Amino acid sequence: MSEIGFTVPRPAQLRRFGRVFYPAGLRLQKALAEYVNEDGRPDQLVILEHDPVFTLGRNATPADIHMSDDFLKAQGVSVHRTDRGGEVTYHGPGQIVAYPICNLRGGREDVGRLVRGLEEAMIRTAKDFGITADRLKGAPGIWVETPRGPEKLGAIGLHLSRWISTHGIAFNVNPNLNHFKWITPCGFTDKGVCSLASLLGDAAPTWQEAADRLQAHLIDCLALDLQPAREPSRSVSALTWRQGATEPEILMMLRVPEHGLWWQSVTGMMEPGEQPEQTAHREVMEETGLVGQLCPLGLAHSFWVDPAIVRFPDAEPRFNTETCFAMEVAPEAQVRLEPSEHSEYLWCGLEEAQERMKWEGSKAAVGLLRQQLGR
Repeated sequence: MSEIGFTVPRPAQLRRFGRVFYPAGLRLQKALAEYVNEDGRPDQLVILEHDPVFTLGRNATPADIHMSDDFLKAQGVSVHRTDRGGEVTYHGPGQIVAYPICNLRGGREDVGRLVRGLEEAMIRTAKDFGITADRLKGAPGIWVETPRGPEKLGAIGLHLSRWISTHGIAFNVNPNLNHFKWITPCGFTDKGVCSLASLLGDAAPTWQEAADRLQAHLIDCLALDLQPAREPSRSVSALTWRQGATEPEILMMLRVPEHGLWWQSVTGMMEPGEQPEQTAHREVMEETGLVGQLCPLGLAHSFWVDPAIVRFPDAEPRFNTETCFAMEVAPEAQVRLEPSEHSEYLWCGLEEAQERMKWEGSKAAVGLLRQQLGR
Protein backbone atom coordinates (compact mmCIF):
# COMPACT_ATOMS: atom_id res chain seq x y z
CA MET A 1 0.00 0.00 0.00
CA SER A 2 1.16 3.57 -0.68
CA GLU A 3 2.57 5.44 2.26
CA ILE A 4 0.09 7.35 4.37
CA GLY A 5 0.91 11.00 4.99
CA PHE A 6 4.39 12.39 5.49
CA THR A 7 7.15 11.14 7.76
CA VAL A 8 9.90 13.77 7.55
CA PRO A 9 9.12 16.57 10.05
CA ARG A 10 8.24 19.95 8.59
CA PRO A 11 8.06 23.23 10.58
CA ALA A 12 4.49 24.44 10.90
CA GLN A 13 2.29 26.86 12.82
CA LEU A 14 -1.14 26.04 14.20
CA ARG A 15 -3.96 28.57 13.80
CA ARG A 16 -7.03 27.44 15.72
CA PHE A 17 -10.09 29.65 15.58
CA GLY A 18 -13.76 29.38 16.40
CA ARG A 19 -16.25 30.80 13.89
CA VAL A 20 -14.89 32.17 10.62
CA PHE A 21 -17.24 33.45 7.93
CA TYR A 22 -16.58 31.64 4.67
CA PRO A 23 -15.42 34.64 2.55
CA ALA A 24 -13.09 35.59 5.41
CA GLY A 25 -11.84 32.01 5.32
CA LEU A 26 -11.01 32.34 1.64
CA ARG A 27 -9.08 35.55 2.28
CA LEU A 28 -7.31 33.87 5.19
CA GLN A 29 -6.25 30.93 3.02
CA LYS A 30 -4.99 33.17 0.23
CA ALA A 31 -2.89 35.21 2.65
CA LEU A 32 -1.39 32.11 4.26
CA ALA A 33 -0.69 30.50 0.88
CA GLU A 34 1.25 33.59 -0.21
CA TYR A 35 3.14 33.51 3.08
CA VAL A 36 3.99 29.80 2.85
CA ASN A 37 5.08 30.17 -0.78
CA GLU A 38 8.32 31.80 0.40
CA ASP A 39 10.85 29.03 1.03
CA GLY A 40 11.91 28.65 4.64
CA ARG A 41 8.57 29.68 6.10
CA PRO A 42 6.52 27.20 8.15
CA ASP A 43 3.48 25.38 6.84
CA GLN A 44 0.16 26.44 8.34
CA LEU A 45 -2.55 24.25 9.85
CA VAL A 46 -5.83 26.12 10.30
CA ILE A 47 -8.72 24.62 12.29
CA LEU A 48 -12.04 26.44 12.45
CA GLU A 49 -15.82 26.34 12.16
CA HIS A 50 -17.75 28.02 9.34
CA ASP A 51 -21.13 29.67 9.16
CA PRO A 52 -23.77 27.70 7.14
CA VAL A 53 -22.56 27.63 3.53
CA PHE A 54 -22.69 25.49 0.39
CA THR A 55 -19.42 25.51 -1.51
CA LEU A 56 -19.19 24.55 -5.17
CA GLY A 57 -16.02 22.80 -6.29
CA ARG A 58 -14.69 22.82 -9.84
CA ASN A 59 -16.89 19.87 -10.84
CA ALA A 60 -20.12 21.17 -9.32
CA THR A 61 -23.14 22.43 -11.26
CA PRO A 62 -26.01 24.65 -10.06
CA ALA A 63 -28.29 21.58 -10.27
CA ASP A 64 -26.36 20.10 -7.33
CA ILE A 65 -28.21 22.58 -5.09
CA HIS A 66 -31.90 21.67 -4.90
CA MET A 67 -33.29 24.73 -3.15
CA SER A 68 -33.93 28.23 -4.46
CA ASP A 69 -31.72 31.21 -3.67
CA ASP A 70 -34.59 32.85 -1.78
CA PHE A 71 -35.14 29.73 0.34
CA LEU A 72 -31.46 29.47 1.22
CA LYS A 73 -31.27 33.17 2.08
CA ALA A 74 -34.25 32.81 4.40
CA GLN A 75 -32.52 29.85 6.07
CA GLY A 76 -29.26 31.78 6.49
CA VAL A 77 -27.26 29.56 4.11
CA SER A 78 -24.94 31.24 1.60
CA VAL A 79 -23.44 29.80 -1.60
CA HIS A 80 -19.88 30.24 -2.85
CA ARG A 81 -17.97 28.86 -5.83
CA THR A 82 -14.38 27.84 -5.03
CA ASP A 83 -11.27 26.60 -6.81
CA ARG A 84 -11.04 23.33 -4.87
CA GLY A 85 -11.68 19.94 -6.44
CA GLY A 86 -14.94 18.04 -6.13
CA GLU A 87 -18.61 18.93 -6.33
CA VAL A 88 -20.84 20.67 -3.80
CA THR A 89 -20.54 20.27 -0.05
CA TYR A 90 -21.86 21.90 3.10
CA HIS A 91 -20.03 23.63 5.94
CA GLY A 92 -21.69 24.79 9.11
CA PRO A 93 -21.66 24.97 12.89
CA GLY A 94 -20.87 21.63 14.48
CA GLN A 95 -18.40 20.67 11.77
CA ILE A 96 -14.61 20.86 12.08
CA VAL A 97 -12.93 22.38 9.04
CA ALA A 98 -9.17 21.98 8.73
CA TYR A 99 -7.10 23.77 6.11
CA PRO A 100 -3.53 22.46 5.71
CA ILE A 101 -1.68 25.27 3.90
CA CYS A 102 1.45 23.32 2.98
CA ASN A 103 4.46 23.88 0.74
CA LEU A 104 4.99 20.51 -0.96
CA ARG A 105 8.12 21.55 -2.81
CA GLY A 106 11.51 20.13 -1.87
CA GLY A 107 10.81 16.41 -1.93
CA ARG A 108 7.16 16.34 -0.85
CA GLU A 109 5.61 16.67 -4.32
CA ASP A 110 3.04 13.95 -3.71
CA VAL A 111 -0.57 15.06 -3.44
CA GLY A 112 -1.69 11.47 -2.91
CA ARG A 113 0.28 11.22 0.31
CA LEU A 114 -1.22 14.47 1.54
CA VAL A 115 -4.73 13.19 0.77
CA ARG A 116 -4.07 9.86 2.48
CA GLY A 117 -2.62 11.63 5.49
CA LEU A 118 -5.71 13.82 5.84
CA GLU A 119 -8.01 10.82 5.50
CA GLU A 120 -5.96 8.86 8.04
CA ALA A 121 -6.22 11.68 10.57
CA MET A 122 -10.02 11.61 10.26
CA ILE A 123 -10.11 7.79 10.48
CA ARG A 124 -8.04 7.87 13.69
CA THR A 125 -10.25 10.60 15.14
CA ALA A 126 -13.36 8.52 14.50
CA LYS A 127 -11.67 5.51 16.12
CA ASP A 128 -10.89 7.58 19.23
CA PHE A 129 -14.65 7.81 19.78
CA GLY A 130 -15.42 4.17 18.96
CA ILE A 131 -16.39 4.64 15.30
CA THR A 132 -14.94 2.46 12.53
CA ALA A 133 -14.46 4.61 9.44
CA ASP A 134 -12.54 3.82 6.27
CA ARG A 135 -11.83 4.89 2.72
CA LEU A 136 -14.22 3.92 -0.08
CA LYS A 137 -12.81 3.29 -3.54
CA GLY A 138 -13.79 6.05 -5.96
CA ALA A 139 -15.26 8.16 -3.18
CA PRO A 140 -12.82 10.58 -1.47
CA GLY A 141 -13.22 11.22 2.23
CA ILE A 142 -13.99 8.74 5.00
CA TRP A 143 -17.08 6.56 5.25
CA VAL A 144 -18.96 4.58 7.88
CA GLU A 145 -21.05 1.47 7.17
CA THR A 146 -24.48 2.02 8.75
CA PRO A 147 -27.82 0.15 8.53
CA ARG A 148 -28.72 2.68 5.85
CA GLY A 149 -25.63 1.93 3.80
CA PRO A 150 -22.34 3.85 3.53
CA GLU A 151 -22.47 7.37 4.98
CA LYS A 152 -19.78 10.03 4.78
CA LEU A 153 -18.31 11.23 8.06
CA GLY A 154 -15.51 13.38 6.66
CA ALA A 155 -15.09 15.14 3.32
CA ILE A 156 -11.95 16.23 1.52
CA GLY A 157 -11.34 18.76 -1.25
CA LEU A 158 -7.98 20.33 -2.09
CA HIS A 159 -6.54 22.93 -4.41
CA LEU A 160 -2.88 22.98 -5.46
CA SER A 161 -1.03 25.94 -6.98
CA ARG A 162 2.77 26.07 -7.31
CA TRP A 163 2.81 23.05 -4.96
CA ILE A 164 1.04 25.06 -2.24
CA SER A 165 -2.08 23.33 -0.93
CA THR A 166 -5.25 25.11 0.14
CA HIS A 167 -8.74 24.01 1.23
CA GLY A 168 -8.78 20.70 3.09
CA ILE A 169 -11.19 18.57 5.12
CA ALA A 170 -14.55 18.80 6.89
CA PHE A 171 -15.27 16.40 9.75
CA ASN A 172 -18.85 16.10 11.01
CA VAL A 173 -19.23 16.30 14.78
CA ASN A 174 -22.78 17.62 15.13
CA PRO A 175 -23.78 19.74 12.13
CA ASN A 176 -27.36 20.13 10.91
CA LEU A 177 -27.57 17.04 8.70
CA ASN A 178 -30.84 18.27 7.18
CA HIS A 179 -28.82 20.85 5.27
CA PHE A 180 -27.11 18.05 3.35
CA LYS A 181 -30.54 17.03 2.01
CA TRP A 182 -30.72 20.31 0.14
CA ILE A 183 -27.78 19.35 -2.11
CA THR A 184 -26.28 16.36 -3.89
CA PRO A 185 -23.37 16.07 -1.45
CA CYS A 186 -20.06 15.48 -3.23
CA GLY A 187 -21.99 14.26 -6.28
CA PHE A 188 -23.38 11.10 -4.60
CA THR A 189 -27.10 10.32 -4.88
CA ASP A 190 -26.88 6.79 -3.45
CA LYS A 191 -24.92 7.49 -0.25
CA GLY A 192 -25.71 9.39 2.92
CA VAL A 193 -23.99 11.70 5.39
CA CYS A 194 -23.46 11.03 9.08
CA SER A 195 -21.87 12.70 12.09
CA LEU A 196 -20.46 11.63 15.43
CA ALA A 197 -23.73 12.84 16.96
CA SER A 198 -25.91 10.80 14.58
CA LEU A 199 -23.81 7.71 15.30
CA LEU A 200 -23.23 8.12 19.04
CA GLY A 201 -26.18 10.15 20.29
CA ASP A 202 -25.63 11.62 23.75
CA ALA A 203 -22.20 9.95 23.93
CA ALA A 204 -20.88 12.14 21.09
CA PRO A 205 -17.98 14.46 21.94
CA THR A 206 -18.17 18.23 21.83
CA TRP A 207 -16.70 20.15 18.91
CA GLN A 208 -13.73 21.12 21.06
CA GLU A 209 -13.08 17.54 22.19
CA ALA A 210 -13.20 16.21 18.64
CA ALA A 211 -11.09 19.10 17.35
CA ASP A 212 -8.41 18.32 19.95
CA ARG A 213 -8.15 14.74 18.69
CA LEU A 214 -8.28 15.65 15.00
CA GLN A 215 -5.62 18.31 15.53
CA ALA A 216 -3.29 15.81 17.19
CA HIS A 217 -3.74 13.27 14.39
CA LEU A 218 -3.23 15.88 11.66
CA ILE A 219 0.03 16.96 13.26
CA ASP A 220 1.16 13.32 13.37
CA CYS A 221 -0.04 12.23 9.92
CA LEU A 222 1.40 15.31 8.19
CA ALA A 223 4.62 15.20 10.27
CA LEU A 224 4.21 18.80 11.40
CA ASP A 225 6.80 20.20 13.82
CA LEU A 226 4.84 22.96 15.55
CA GLN A 227 6.52 26.32 15.98
CA PRO A 228 5.24 29.26 18.07
CA ALA A 229 2.55 31.39 16.41
CA ARG A 230 1.30 34.85 17.33
CA GLU A 231 -2.06 34.78 19.11
CA PRO A 232 -4.92 36.69 17.46
CA SER A 233 -5.58 40.19 18.71
CA ARG A 234 -9.02 40.81 20.20
CA SER A 235 -11.62 43.43 19.42
CA VAL A 236 -15.30 44.17 19.89
CA SER A 237 -18.06 45.55 17.76
CA ALA A 238 -20.97 47.37 19.37
CA LEU A 239 -23.94 48.07 17.10
CA THR A 240 -25.15 51.34 18.53
CA TRP A 241 -28.89 51.75 17.93
CA ARG A 242 -31.92 53.75 18.99
CA GLN A 243 -35.67 53.57 18.61
CA GLY A 244 -36.49 55.72 15.58
CA ALA A 245 -39.82 57.24 14.62
CA THR A 246 -40.89 54.18 12.59
CA GLU A 247 -38.26 51.49 13.26
CA PRO A 248 -35.00 50.86 15.13
CA GLU A 249 -32.04 52.77 13.67
CA ILE A 250 -28.33 51.89 13.77
CA LEU A 251 -25.63 54.52 14.01
CA MET A 252 -23.38 54.27 10.96
CA MET A 253 -20.08 56.17 10.81
CA LEU A 254 -17.77 56.73 7.83
CA ARG A 255 -14.14 55.90 8.58
CA VAL A 256 -11.64 58.56 7.55
CA PRO A 257 -9.64 57.69 4.37
CA GLU A 258 -6.50 56.63 6.22
CA HIS A 259 -8.64 54.14 8.18
CA GLY A 260 -10.34 52.56 5.17
CA LEU A 261 -13.22 54.86 4.07
CA TRP A 262 -16.07 52.45 4.77
CA TRP A 263 -19.25 52.65 6.83
CA GLN A 264 -19.44 50.86 10.16
CA SER A 265 -20.86 51.08 13.65
CA VAL A 266 -18.62 51.13 16.72
CA THR A 267 -15.58 48.83 16.79
CA GLY A 268 -12.42 48.86 18.85
CA MET A 269 -9.46 46.87 20.13
CA MET A 270 -9.44 45.40 23.61
CA GLU A 271 -6.80 46.78 25.92
CA PRO A 272 -4.78 44.58 28.31
CA GLY A 273 -6.85 43.48 31.31
CA GLU A 274 -10.19 44.49 29.78
CA GLN A 275 -13.22 42.27 29.44
CA PRO A 276 -15.12 42.55 26.14
CA GLU A 277 -18.04 44.31 27.82
CA GLN A 278 -15.71 46.94 29.26
CA THR A 279 -14.16 47.52 25.84
CA ALA A 280 -17.59 47.93 24.25
CA HIS A 281 -18.70 50.59 26.75
CA ARG A 282 -15.37 52.42 26.45
CA GLU A 283 -15.32 52.40 22.65
CA VAL A 284 -18.90 53.64 22.32
CA MET A 285 -18.11 56.53 24.65
CA GLU A 286 -14.80 57.39 22.94
CA GLU A 287 -16.13 57.18 19.38
CA THR A 288 -19.60 58.64 19.82
CA GLY A 289 -19.93 60.19 23.30
CA LEU A 290 -22.90 57.91 23.94
CA VAL A 291 -23.82 55.58 26.80
CA GLY A 292 -26.49 52.92 26.82
CA GLN A 293 -27.62 49.41 27.61
CA LEU A 294 -25.26 46.73 26.30
CA CYS A 295 -26.50 43.35 25.06
CA PRO A 296 -24.37 40.44 23.76
CA LEU A 297 -25.27 39.12 20.32
CA GLY A 298 -23.83 35.66 20.87
CA LEU A 299 -21.31 35.99 18.06
CA ALA A 300 -17.53 35.92 18.06
CA HIS A 301 -15.66 35.46 14.78
CA SER A 302 -12.08 35.55 13.57
CA PHE A 303 -10.46 36.94 10.43
CA TRP A 304 -7.15 37.75 8.77
CA VAL A 305 -6.04 41.37 9.15
CA ASP A 306 -5.11 42.82 5.77
CA PRO A 307 -1.72 44.62 6.01
CA ALA A 308 -2.98 47.03 3.35
CA ILE A 309 -5.38 48.29 6.03
CA VAL A 310 -3.20 47.88 9.11
CA ARG A 311 0.56 48.02 8.61
CA PHE A 312 2.83 45.60 10.44
CA PRO A 313 6.61 45.59 10.95
CA ASP A 314 7.09 42.04 9.63
CA ALA A 315 5.58 39.58 7.16
CA GLU A 316 3.93 37.18 9.62
CA PRO A 317 0.16 37.12 9.02
CA ARG A 318 -2.01 38.70 11.71
CA PHE A 319 -5.44 37.59 12.84
CA ASN A 320 -8.14 39.09 15.04
CA THR A 321 -11.09 37.71 16.99
CA GLU A 322 -14.07 40.04 17.39
CA THR A 323 -16.87 39.72 19.94
CA CYS A 324 -20.16 41.34 18.92
CA PHE A 325 -22.57 43.39 21.02
CA ALA A 326 -25.45 45.80 20.54
CA MET A 327 -26.02 48.93 22.62
CA GLU A 328 -29.32 50.74 22.81
CA VAL A 329 -29.03 54.48 23.41
CA ALA A 330 -31.66 57.14 24.10
CA PRO A 331 -33.42 58.45 20.96
CA GLU A 332 -32.55 62.05 21.87
CA ALA A 333 -28.87 61.35 22.65
CA GLN A 334 -26.40 63.54 20.74
CA VAL A 335 -23.53 61.95 18.81
CA ARG A 336 -20.05 63.44 19.21
CA LEU A 337 -17.71 61.83 16.67
CA GLU A 338 -14.02 61.27 17.28
CA PRO A 339 -12.75 63.13 14.15
CA SER A 340 -9.50 61.19 13.89
CA GLU A 341 -11.51 58.01 13.19
CA HIS A 342 -14.78 59.01 11.52
CA SER A 343 -15.74 61.94 9.31
CA GLU A 344 -19.54 61.75 9.32
CA TYR A 345 -22.45 59.72 10.65
CA LEU A 346 -26.08 58.90 9.96
CA TRP A 347 -28.85 56.83 11.53
CA CYS A 348 -30.01 53.99 9.26
CA GLY A 349 -32.86 51.53 9.33
CA LEU A 350 -31.81 47.93 9.95
CA GLU A 351 -31.92 46.83 6.31
CA GLU A 352 -29.97 49.85 5.06
CA ALA A 353 -27.39 49.43 7.83
CA GLN A 354 -26.90 45.80 6.89
CA GLU A 355 -26.37 46.74 3.25
CA ARG A 356 -23.87 49.48 4.14
CA MET A 357 -21.72 47.17 6.29
CA LYS A 358 -18.55 46.11 4.48
CA TRP A 359 -17.61 42.91 6.31
CA GLU A 360 -19.40 39.59 6.80
CA GLY A 361 -19.23 39.72 10.59
CA SER A 362 -20.79 43.18 10.70
CA LYS A 363 -23.62 42.11 8.39
CA ALA A 364 -24.22 39.02 10.53
CA ALA A 365 -24.29 41.13 13.70
CA VAL A 366 -27.04 43.31 12.23
CA GLY A 367 -28.94 40.15 11.31
CA LEU A 368 -28.72 38.94 14.90
CA LEU A 369 -29.92 42.30 16.21
CA ARG A 370 -32.85 42.13 13.80
CA GLN A 371 -33.73 38.72 15.22
CA GLN A 372 -33.54 40.02 18.79
CA LEU A 373 -35.82 42.90 17.88
CA GLY A 374 -38.23 40.68 15.94
CA ARG A 375 -37.58 42.59 12.72
